[in-house]
Amino acid sequence: MPSPAFDTAAAYLSNAPTLSKVSNTVKLELYGLFKIVTVGSNPTTSRPSIFDMTGRAKWDAWSTTGKKYSDVQNAEARYIELAKELGWDETEQPLPNKSEANKGKGKSNEGEEGDIWDSEEESSTGGSGGLGPSVSTMAHTKEASEKTLHGFAVENDVKGIEDLLAIVPDLDLNEVDEHGYTPLHLAADRGHLDVVKLLLSKGVDKTLKDPDDMTAIELARIVGHDNIVSALSE
Repeated sequence: MPSPAFDTAAAYLSNAPTLSKVSNTVKLELYGLFKIVTVGSNPTTSRPSIFDMTGRAKWDAWSTTGKKYSDVQNAEARYIELAKELGWDETEQPLPNKSEANKGKGKSNEGEEGDIWDSEEESSTGGSGGLGPSVSTMAHTKEASEKTLHGFAVENDVKGIEDLLAIVPDLDLNEVDEHGYTPLHLAADRGHLDVVKLLLSKGVDKTLKDPDDMTAIELARIVGHDNIVSALSE
């Protein structure tokens, strides 16, 4: 159970003006430490999709920090240390409404997560008061509406790809999109087995890596798509 000092520090950090000047590395460390103390050492959900860059960065921060601070007391001590560096004075009471920001947060219903950093106000580019890194994310609705090779891969639209190949037989199936992902990367990450099998039957290169230096099989393995891993291992 978090100590009173931790709760007070968390309440301070929920609205600390100094956060706007802190690097994303420190913010993500704080996020990971908070999760360790309030939920556990390991993420309770699968790693987010490659399209959820902010969610994936936070998941990775929690996972990485959990390996370094597996002991809750050490994680709490580090969190409080960072809070002090950011201006928190443990002798002072939190300002009005700051403690309220942390009330009812932390570990919620089974299968759900919530804490002072998981705010609906946090945008895909990361807000000054949140912990999301300043990165862009593609909206799923936009991707799904694209009648392109990569769009069909995201939609699990095998027929769309086949129709496209009928029109453009020499289409490069290893082409990367604007974010550096091949259709195989996208299908593997989303768990679209039919598209993966089609692409493999067309001889796509399974060894190509994405901007994170990961192959399609590595993406599928991390997300837990065992059927995709099996298909790519054949």
